[in-house]
Amino acid sequence: MSDRLDELEGLTFEEIIEENTDNSENLISEESKPEPILEIPEKEPEEKGTPFFGNVISPDTKTGTVQEEVIRGISKIVDKVRGKEVEEEASLVESLVGAGVSASIKIPKGLVTFGTLLYDIFQEEGIPVDETLTGRLNDAFEQTTLGKIEKASEEVAAETAAGKITEAIGQLYGAGKIAQKTAIPVIAKTSQKVRQLVSAIKGGRYVKTSNNLNAARAVKEANKLNKITGTDKFVAIAVGGGIGTGFIVSDIEDIGTFGDWDFLDFLPTGLDRDIKEQGGEDAQRQLLNRLKFGSELAFPIVPFVVGTGKVGKLIVQKGKDLAYSDSMLERWVDRFIGQPFRSRSNKTQELFDGIQKLEGKKSAVKVLAKDASRNIDDRIRDISKETRGAAQAVKDPETVSKLISEFTFGVDDVVKKKEIFFPGFNQASINKFKDSLKKIGVSSKQVDNIIKDSTEFRETAMGLKNLINASKNVVTSTEKLNKILNERIKNQLSVDYKIIDDNTGIFNGYVPTAESIKEVAQVLQRYARDNGKSLDVDTATKLVNNITKNAFKDKSTNALVFDIGDLGALSDKPVQVINIGKYITTGKFKPDGKGGLIQTKSDLQAFKNLFGEYRNAQKGIYSVMTELAETISRDKFYTNLLKDSENIAKQLKAGADPGQIGRPIFFKNYNDAVLNLPNQAITRQPLSLKTALPETIYKSPLDGYFTTQPYAEAIRVGDAVVGNAITRSLPYRIGMLIPKGAAQAAKTVLGFFTHARNFFSSMFTTIHRGNILIPPAKIGEFANRARKAVQPQLLYRATGNPKYRNAPEDQAMYRFLLEEGVTNQNITARELEGVFEDVAQIRTKYGTLDRYFNKVLNTGTTKLKKLYNVAQDLYTAEDDVFRVYNFLAEAYKLDNAFEVAIKKGIKDASGKVVTRANKPSDLAIMKEAAQIVRETVPNYAYVSDFVKSVRRSPLGNFAAFPAEIYRTGTNTLMRGLKEYKDPVRKQIGLNSLVGQGFTYAVLPPAVVEAFRGLYGITREQLSAIREMLPTWSEDSTILPIYENGKYKYIDFSHGFFYDTMTAPVQTTLSTVQKGGPEAPLVPMILDSMVKAGGKVLDPFIGEAIWTGVVLDIFARGGVTKDGKRIYNERDPLGDKISKSFAHAAYELSPFSAAQLIRLYKASIGETQKGTEYKIPDELLGFTGFRKVPIDLEKNLNFKIAEFKRNTFKERGIIFKGTRTGDPVKDKNQIIRQYITANKQHLETFSKMRRTYDAVKVLGMRDPKIAEEFSDQKARPVYGFIENNEFRPFSISKDVIKGFAKMSEEKNIPNPLDDEVLDILIEIQEELFENQKLNQPFIINPEKYLIKDPKETSMVPPLPEQPMPNPAVVQSTPPVTQNGLTPVEQALLSEEEKMMILKNRGLV
Repeated sequence: MSDRLDELEGLTFEEIIEENTDNSENLISEESKPEPILEIPEKEPEEKGTPFFGNVISPDTKTGTVQEEVIRGISKIVDKVRGKEVEEEASLVESLVGAGVSASIKIPKGLVTFGTLLYDIFQEEGIPVDETLTGRLNDAFEQTTLGKIEKASEEVAAETAAGKITEAIGQLYGAGKIAQKTAIPVIAKTSQKVRQLVSAIKGGRYVKTSNNLNAARAVKEANKLNKITGTDKFVAIAVGGGIGTGFIVSDIEDIGTFGDWDFLDFLPTGLDRDIKEQGGEDAQRQLLNRLKFGSELAFPIVPFVVGTGKVGKLIVQKGKDLAYSDSMLERWVDRFIGQPFRSRSNKTQELFDGIQKLEGKKSAVKVLAKDASRNIDDRIRDISKETRGAAQAVKDPETVSKLISEFTFGVDDVVKKKEIFFPGFNQASINKFKDSLKKIGVSSKQVDNIIKDSTEFRETAMGLKNLINASKNVVTSTEKLNKILNERIKNQLSVDYKIIDDNTGIFNGYVPTAESIKEVAQVLQRYARDNGKSLDVDTATKLVNNITKNAFKDKSTNALVFDIGDLGALSDKPVQVINIGKYITTGKFKPDGKGGLIQTKSDLQAFKNLFGEYRNAQKGIYSVMTELAETISRDKFYTNLLKDSENIAKQLKAGADPGQIGRPIFFKNYNDAVLNLPNQAITRQPLSLKTALPETIYKSPLDGYFTTQPYAEAIRVGDAVVGNAITRSLPYRIGMLIPKGAAQAAKTVLGFFTHARNFFSSMFTTIHRGNILIPPAKIGEFANRARKAVQPQLLYRATGNPKYRNAPEDQAMYRFLLEEGVTNQNITARELEGVFEDVAQIRTKYGTLDRYFNKVLNTGTTKLKKLYNVAQDLYTAEDDVFRVYNFLAEAYKLDNAFEVAIKKGIKDASGKVVTRANKPSDLAIMKEAAQIVRETVPNYAYVSDFVKSVRRSPLGNFAAFPAEIYRTGTNTLMRGLKEYKDPVRKQIGLNSLVGQGFTYAVLPPAVVEAFRGLYGITREQLSAIREMLPTWSEDSTILPIYENGKYKYIDFSHGFFYDTMTAPVQTTLSTVQKGGPEAPLVPMILDSMVKAGGKVLDPFIGEAIWTGVVLDIFARGGVTKDGKRIYNERDPLGDKISKSFAHAAYELSPFSAAQLIRLYKASIGETQKGTEYKIPDELLGFTGFRKVPIDLEKNLNFKIAEFKRNTFKERGIIFKGTRTGDPVKDKNQIIRQYITANKQHLETFSKMRRTYDAVKVLGMRDPKIAEEFSDQKARPVYGFIENNEFRPFSISKDVIKGFAKMSEEKNIPNPLDDEVLDILIEIQEELFENQKLNQPFIINPEKYLIKDPKETSMVPPLPEQPMPNPAVVQSTPPVTQNGLTPVEQALLSEEEKMMILKNRGLV
């Protein structure tokens, strides 16, 4: 290799390139060669001023196809090479073209310069940088056509952040390819030579002093890297073991390293960007930079990538079996990485799917039941309209409903041939019913309609009963089952109690009559007498009152239950639980045994009268339908779970992989469960699952089986997420869950503007999955069908008007989609529903307290609840419209794909030709379409338990939504790729991938470019607008606007919920764009990753709305997290309270109050907090895309105030912890803190400079800017900002005196002694002279820290050197006649100048 380097000396760069190209097998493989660059013609194009490709594209063209943009990008590069001025900004595609061209040239250039740098490092001392081989090659290359193309393409690439990033990626990718195939052997040989030289230097055997110094410095830097890797042979490993990529990349310093990042500046991989004067030293600097860069590629990036890949592979390959692994690490991966981020959480896939089907069926049945009860509602409403006079004469408004109920449930079903039949209403009951209704003026037509509705309901209920009867888990005869169901329907499900329904609040709407209380008191007195005891009237009456307070409805039986002291002589229970539904069985009255409470029918009737028993046809019908259907659904759920478990066991016996199919989860005995479900907590008792049916007639197929405790809990509670003791406690619910839920509801479901935004943002789901890429006629048809299916659900619930009832076919589809889990899954609405369910939960141990608490919550809130329910229904409907549309579109695409396959004779994925016979049925297609929508549209049912539990935390706002965006975004991509490989579904997959790509990569930038073109906004102006954005919008996709001489913007991300997926990319691009072309890329990307990570985590760990308000008022002392002051600390207490209440009211206000206030102010022409708003701009807020005005003066004032606040905080860093009076052990502490403070202060100054540049770009002139600084008493700062100068912190005379005094009084060393002070002044001078704003911080702490005298140098001692000639050497910097350097004269205060002169003995 050294011989090869010797041969390179003296050659021109073109000769080296030519030689390397001719011997490409040694350096560059054929695949790695850059694409040929177009030759530049010698003659000018005939048409003056036309770009090189002018005959292809008009010069006025600003956008076009990708191909046109590519050609235009090349044209710009060519024009720049030819020296033409290119004023037009590069588009995104053009910038990417520049990145590709630049990277393709830099890859071989980097490889060649690596060799020349190795040559230069071992040359004699004193060779200037521009005379080294590398310098001469670079100069020569810049004059070549290739060099000019590189420079031009680099400029085009740097115009956008995406171009800059792409250029870096292109270099890394190309260099990696070369390193893998050809460069590693060459580098390995070079490494061997380097090791020999370094070894010689360390052993004193290499005699050239200049070479010794350069190589010794390289060894010292390499040893720092050794400490990271734990090996003393880092150089050999790094160079020869795959880090060749780092040596080949040309723009190391432009790309940067982790060590360049402020938060990781302790790493030894920070790059040295100070060009040295001598060639050997600079070669050593550049090679070490490449070594540092390459070392980071191997450590820690590669291990991190490999480790992440292994974890992902582990989850994919063994995901279903990790929970049972004997490896603690694998169980840890499942518990902390797998479970929190997958829909099934800690459940098996079969259990999770079963729960979703169960919940879907329950939702569908509720709609079916509501439809049946609504039929009666509509009939009663019609009766009321037709017989208004007669209805007013009826004292009890429930009379009609009671008559219908008694008629509907008056006839029992019968059994014929082991099936249950509804025999129909006999003529006697029909005549009696008609006569009763005619007495109050109901027409015969209305009566006939009611009879028809009642008959339809009874026939539906009969069908449900037969489905129950068909279950293998019913353990009794059909006759007995029918009797029990008849009895339950008559005496429990069709009966309600006013003491429950009318007394939901703390103020009772129903009060038992004195007569009913007296009757029950007499029953109690008789009960006492029968057991040899006595009760006086007062005592009995008190017991009756206690019964009325504590009675409740049992959810499982729907019967009223109350407790009473047991007076039986032989009873061993102090309290007797009375269920008044148990006394009528098989149509007969069954009293308690001798001495029991209920002995006669009159006793039972007395209690019914006390509790206000009544019959309501609508409620009865709903209760019957829901209970029967839920019993069927739960039976199927249990049966399928056991079946799935048994099937898995069979597959495992046949050799299936448990990592892919899971394990059986039910076992007949405990030991089998322990052995087959290792490392899991097993239930100590076998399962005993209850349904609404008594155990005497139904036994769950899972009863008697053992499983894990989490699985047993999931089977019991379904998709509910049980909270812990703290979140279930009453104080936590009152203090946290209620205000958190109320605040979130106020800002979403109860906000006018959020409803419109909810609707418009949901439209993007159709684009995301490519469901707008269908014939326009179908788009219109499906949109209309979706509206018909969803709108009636909303309008009827809101108005109760029968004309809004759904058509039967549309209602059937809606029920199907509910059952399939497609509709009624709005993330926000369901999450709020979960919060309020958590609030209203009834705990077993504290049931009485919780029931009373719920009564408090129900007091006076009836109208508010009705309003909220209407708002929630609307919020859900806005979402459901697009769910239904997507379902119809998916079904259409599937059906069309199979029709095309049949027509063309296409084979399916299994290799069979698709024919009409094997085409999936319509139901199968509908189910697949429903599955696609569940997988690709956000759905609350698929949110993991971990994410659902965030709703109970003081942190986080609607965490379920971003979690679902990530899930569905990933699913859409994976499904699209899978469909694309399927011959039948290929076009569906292609449309899906196109739709997703358009949504993420094309739509946001395309809209931005459209707005830029529409309003004539330059890229510089867009960047300036970004500097003016509030914190929450600074990384959003911004649509710039310029109207009537004023700038505005639309936060596109605010109404575009797929921004959650693109936000990390957008944050990276905006950060890199702000950093400019000179800033290193890696630190900016790391900064953006931190910001993007914060945004990703914010919905999970950020302050909840309510928590934020509390922290603003109490923890932050009246200041919001954005720095806005609520009250002054010196305000009177009354003012603090009133201002705090006003702040809380504003932040927690419902109905989009802030937006409505702005709209009102705009309508009357008034400003809001100094800002003028326009009605059209505010109305756009209904869509989620409001125009926000930019007030330059207001923004500048805020930024100046922020600058002053930050400066004050940063100054406090310098002496932190050094004024306590205790000795400061680290003499470098103040030096370090001074450097840190100035580093932070540089960012504050730089940010202020960016603001200054921004307001100038947007039209504010310097005199006005200066005036704003002067108004805030910051005029001197303006001078520094205007001149792009940094003003470092100075140390005042008082501070110096204070430290000296403290040292003397406390008899401790002065941490700010002359030595430290001199170093601080030296740093101050360096910063004042050389530090520029928005450039990397130039101070290297190691250079200024006071060295420990015990430290020894790695560089061998030099031979004795001659003393310098005083006549030649000058002091640096020169001291003027007054005894100060020019920097000291310009920068220091008068007191500081005197101290310097005193130290120098001049005063």
